[in-house]
Amino acid sequence: MATTTCHRAVELAGRLGVCLVLVLLTARPATAVTLNAFMYGVNDNNEIYEVNPVDKTSNLLLASTSGVIGSTANSVGYDDVRNQLFFLGANSTFNYWARATNEIKEVTGLTRQSTTDPYNGCYYNDAFYFFEGNTNELKKAVLTYTGTGENAVPSVSSVVSYSIAGLQNATGVDTNTFGDIAIDTATGTLYASTSRGRFYSIDLQNPETSFQEIGASQGNDRSVGLQLSFDRTNNVLYGQRYVDGTWYTIDRTTGVATQIVGLTTVFDGGHGFRDLGGSAVVNAVPEPSSFALAAVGMLGSLGYVSHRRRMKNRRQRAARTSESLASAC
Repeated sequence: MATTTCHRAVELAGRLGVCLVLVLLTARPATAVTLNAFMYGVNDNNEIYEVNPVDKTSNLLLASTSGVIGSTANSVGYDDVRNQLFFLGANSTFNYWARATNEIKEVTGLTRQSTTDPYNGCYYNDAFYFFEGNTNELKKAVLTYTGTGENAVPSVSSVVSYSIAGLQNATGVDTNTFGDIAIDTATGTLYASTSRGRFYSIDLQNPETSFQEIGASQGNDRSVGLQLSFDRTNNVLYGQRYVDGTWYTIDRTTGVATQIVGLTTVFDGGHGFRDLGGSAVVNAVPEPSSFALAAVGMLGSLGYVSHRRRMKNRRQRAARTSESLASAC
C-alpha cells in the first residue's frame, strides 16, 4: 500500500513537471519595460501623464486638475525620492501632485513679484528652479520638509536669485522666454531651450558666470522651443515640441535635436505637453525570467522530492533482501 502511494506521488510530481514545462513553452513572453525612461508631462487640460519615450507609450495618471488649482499648470519638476510632481500655476500658485495618494496639494512660502508666467521649471536636490518669465533671473526655491518619505510635506523656506550674465542681447532686451529647463542631476548642469530655440547650459555650482550658449536662437519663431526632461540615468536628454507633440533626443554638446520616429503626444486643441518634469522608476514590472526561474525552482523541488522517495524505496528493498538472506542461512 505504501509503495503504491509513493508511486502515485511520484507520478503526480512528474505530471506537474510536464505541465509546468508546457506552460513555459507555450506562454507568451512578457513585454519588456524600459523602466529608467519614465517621465511626467502636463497638458493644456491640466492632465498628468506618465510617458516612456523609449517604449513610445503614455499613460494618464490624473485627470484634469483645473478644479483643484484653478489655473493652467506649467513649470513642472519631479522629485523622484518622494514621488512628488511640483508645478507653478498661471495665478502664481505653487502646488505638487503626490503620486502616493494621487492628490494635488499646495506648497506654501513661495512669493513671486513677477506676474509673467515662467513656463519652465525643474526639481533638483531639495529645491525647485525656474526662470522668471522673460528675464535672466534664475530662482531657486529651497524646500524644507515636515515628515519623511512620500508623506513628507514640502514648504519653501527661502528663495535665492541668480542674475545670469550672457542672457541679454546687445540692446539689453531680454529674450529668455520658454521653452523649458532640465537639470543633469549627476553633474548639476542646467540645460535650457528657449521658445525661440536658443539652447544653453549653466553650471549650478557657479550659475551667474557659467553660462554657455550651445545653440543660437532661430529667430522670431516662438514655436521651435522644446519641453525638456532627462531620463533617470541622465544619459538621454529628451525634448517635446508643444505645438505638435513631436519628440526628440537632444545632443547636449551641439543642441541638435533628432526626432523620435513614431512618438507623438497630441491632446485636445492639437498641442502636446505644456511642460515635462523629470523622470522616475515606478511600478516596476518583474522581468519575464522571474516566472521561468520560479517554475524551474518548483520543478527542482519536485525532482528532489521524487529522488528522495526513490532512494528510500531502494533502501527498504535492500533491507528486506538482507533479512531474507539472513533467515535462509
